[in-house]
Amino acid sequence: MPAILVTIKTLQPILATSFQGDPNSDVSYDYIPGSMIRGAIIGRYLQQKRLKELDLADLETQRLFFQANQTRYLNAYLVSKQEQHRTLPVPRSWYKPKDAEISEHTATHIYDLSLEQDDEQDSLKVIRDQFCTFEDSCVRLYTPARRINIHNTRDRRKGRSSKREDQPGSEGAIFRYDALDAGQTFQSVILCKEQDVEMFTQLLRQPDLWLGGSRSAGYGHTQISHEIQDSWREFQPWGEEEEIDAEHLTITLLSDTVLRDDNGQPSADPTLIAAAINTTCGSSLPTPEPKHLFSSQTYIGGFNRKWGLPLPQVPAITAGTVVVFENATLTDEQVQQLHWQGIGDRRNEGFGRVAINWHRQASFQIKKPPKPSFKIQEPSINPTSLPLAQRMVAQLLRQKLDQLLKTEVDHRKLETGKISNSQLSRLQLVARRGLSSEPANLQDVRNFLNRDNLTKTALEQFQKTRFKQTNESFYSWLQDRLNNPQSWIAQLPEIRLSTEVEATVDDSLAIEYTLKLIMAVAKQAAKENQR
Repeated sequence: MPAILVTIKTLQPILATSFQGDPNSDVSYDYIPGSMIRGAIIGRYLQQKRLKELDLADLETQRLFFQANQTRYLNAYLVSKQEQHRTLPVPRSWYKPKDAEISEHTATHIYDLSLEQDDEQDSLKVIRDQFCTFEDSCVRLYTPARRINIHNTRDRRKGRSSKREDQPGSEGAIFRYDALDAGQTFQSVILCKEQDVEMFTQLLRQPDLWLGGSRSAGYGHTQISHEIQDSWREFQPWGEEEEIDAEHLTITLLSDTVLRDDNGQPSADPTLIAAAINTTCGSSLPTPEPKHLFSSQTYIGGFNRKWGLPLPQVPAITAGTVVVFENATLTDEQVQQLHWQGIGDRRNEGFGRVAINWHRQASFQIKKPPKPSFKIQEPSINPTSLPLAQRMVAQLLRQKLDQLLKTEVDHRKLETGKISNSQLSRLQLVARRGLSSEPANLQDVRNFLNRDNLTKTALEQFQKTRFKQTNESFYSWLQDRLNNPQSWIAQLPEIRLSTEVEATVDDSLAIEYTLKLIMAVAKQAAKENQR
């Protein structure tokens, strides 16, 4: 059977809602579910055939969308940045040392407990990253980027928030969307019959595709491309084949899996994997021992657009679950059948994917993927717009300096009662005179604070008055500001739009804001004296 690789680039955030989060939030899966891709293709199929709804009795409709043995829509997982391969869920048998931090530069030693267990495993911790791939002679871990947006409910007809009769407290209710971020690349796979390749080629021809919920609120826009492969494999075994005994069988789930117990009820019991495999390919695997189970459970559901209702929630075994069988083997034909068909229910939606003897090393090195390097392109500004752009950056620079000025004044509170308001008023007056000069200068303040120009009483007031936080003399602080106007600015701000348009703190601007600082400190101290 051929495989159609569908590459999905997110142009807007994708909201593929899972059952995580509180009632006032929608949290997306870490991947794009196969059921969502199937639903989008069904929409295109209806549009192409000019149908209002699917004819469930039609053989082509059954084969394309509902028969798991004919067509399967696999989940769209992240694409690795270097090799551009579809990543896969991290096996739950992988553990790292408790205090080990996985980074992009330093390799971390990882242990696969499905192949080898020892007494030191109590000091190990399971890996929480979602996806992995083998590249650059080590395993790389991938986690999708997410975007959290806050919204408030509104009336669709009025276009604003309003009370609903059945929910009196609903006006202006706040809720949160935790979605897959834009600018990421995912890859899904459609496994189909040879006769249906042409049909899927037509359905995937249009690049723009909308997926998920809240499309009218800026979510769901993607761009797709596809490639047809006749000899596709979902995974490549890595590690030495000698690491695994001939009678040692490792089953790894590559997607969430829905299995049923003896009573026909959905169950998340990992021991049911053996029965599901035996049913699928006619093998005789024994029930695995508890020490050979590495699994957890989740709940899955969905939404049926035909009904306009959510699907029933059922327990499932999570992707990455690992089950080890000792003294058990499968033939090549059985392995191929399992890899192609999968196990369990809802396989046409991407559930029940399995890998046999995928990871074969008991210990290995692991890293995060390297962060992408962005090359910032300098914007080009029209010559006629240069004066306006220059005024804009100058204003932005002044806004930053105003913030620094406010922060500095908040930390410069003088002791009350040590200096009279008349001296503080004279200081403000001469500072304002220097500020109104063109250009602003500090000479008037220097002349005023000259020891020869101050009376003995005034000089003592300036020298004995100290700041509460630093115990620094007010007179010494003023002299430091006059000698080095830029010294109070910890890090000189800079606004730059291009090589032609930028604004920096020059001497004139530093003097202007130093005078403003002196006036603000004196004014603040005068107010404190009046209280």
